[in-house]
Amino acid sequence: MTDHKRTWTRGTRTAGALMVAAACFLASSPAEAGLLLPSITINKRVDFVVTLSDDQDYTVAGHLSMKLGGTCGLLHDRTLQVLLHGGTYDHEYWDAPQINGERYSYADYMTERCYAVLALDMPGTGASSAPPGDLVDLAESASALDQVLGQVSGACSLWDLVFDKVVLVGHSMGTITSVYALGNYGPVADALVATGWAHAPRIIPIDPEAFAEPLQQPYVAIPPPVRELLFYYPPTSDPDVVAYDNANMVSGLPRGLLLDVLDMMGALAVGDPEIIDALSLVDQVEVPVLTQLGEYDIIASAAVAAEEASFYSSSPSVTVQVLSDIGHDLNLHLNREEGWAQIDAWLAATVGK
Repeated sequence: MTDHKRTWTRGTRTAGALMVAAACFLASSPAEAGLLLPSITINKRVDFVVTLSDDQDYTVAGHLSMKLGGTCGLLHDRTLQVLLHGGTYDHEYWDAPQINGERYSYADYMTERCYAVLALDMPGTGASSAPPGDLVDLAESASALDQVLGQVSGACSLWDLVFDKVVLVGHSMGTITSVYALGNYGPVADALVATGWAHAPRIIPIDPEAFAEPLQQPYVAIPPPVRELLFYYPPTSDPDVVAYDNANMVSGLPRGLLLDVLDMMGALAVGDPEIIDALSLVDQVEVPVLTQLGEYDIIASAAVAAEEASFYSSSPSVTVQVLSDIGHDLNLHLNREEGWAQIDAWLAATVGK
């Protein structure tokens, strides 16, 4: 494991102060604590400083939310979900707003079920720093994630006081990054939830030539019609959500990351497991894994579900679930809560809340 820079921002210290203040109630009985600390929700931006291979420091913005008091109790043995968005998104993929009476926030759903969640803006997205687009490839993204996890898990006793378990929850590019980090740095988290990506050989119906023009820019922009085609299954998606997504949730995709993913897509098409392992490090993941694949996801086809578990050959347990009537963006479809409930059940059984 790499040595992590133990640098903490004002946002981190403030969040830590909130944790310590709440922790003062731990000596009380649950009944007493419930009286002293009614149910409250903490929503706080927490910034992490990471160092990439150019020896420059960059900020990775995290968005922390958790409930204290009430049915969720206080801080003891809380499980933290670290959420990684996919390409062309930032943390809002996990925390989309209510639209037409439907709540699309995975972060709110899990917070209400007494998990803590830390939704990251990965380098080059959202409120995080934007390094050179060619610098931000898969290895650099995984390094940034490893450094964040090092700060969460071991750099500050304030975090250790609160979180007993840390789980990575990735979507698409976030899954690819999570797998690479776990494969390269070891079990830096206690479990992995992998959505929107599969390692089993397949043809992804995307012509790499379609990216020739967008790849002229260091941060790649994917046109809205292409995003809609790739990310949504029309029968179970709200056109207003798609419109909101394309108008408000789009983030540039670092060119280095996209080039690595195109290489991986080529390996999947060839179907050589050794090349897939070498590019993804999936065979080195040593923690329990839950994989969710959408029935109508053209990027991570559910047709390969039966083969997917075998690629996590070092994992002690792998569960693969196929979600019916849903496309790539699992969080942004009308039937999203089916998958969320299954993640909740799996995490409760595997690591606890």
